[in-house]
Amino acid sequence: MALEDDISALTELVQGMLAESGEQTGFDAKAWLDQRLTGVVPALGNRRPIDVLKEPDGLEVVRSLLSRAQSGAYS
Repeated sequence: MALEDDISALTELVQGMLAESGEQTGFDAKAWLDQRLTGVVPALGNRRPIDVLKEPDGLEVVRSLLSRAQSGAYS
């Protein structure tokens, strides 16, 4: 799967998470995700999610990270 496809899948995931969580007015899931993908994340060994996406199973790793963040589990 291409990086662009992974980012599209993650954008859809974020949109779905937001729909489950509440108000969506004015929220740009793609812009939010783009910003989060380029920052260093301690839970990823201080790597950037955009770099993790380029690894085998990277999409699943980043999906899991987002799901844990939604539930409040940051380990």
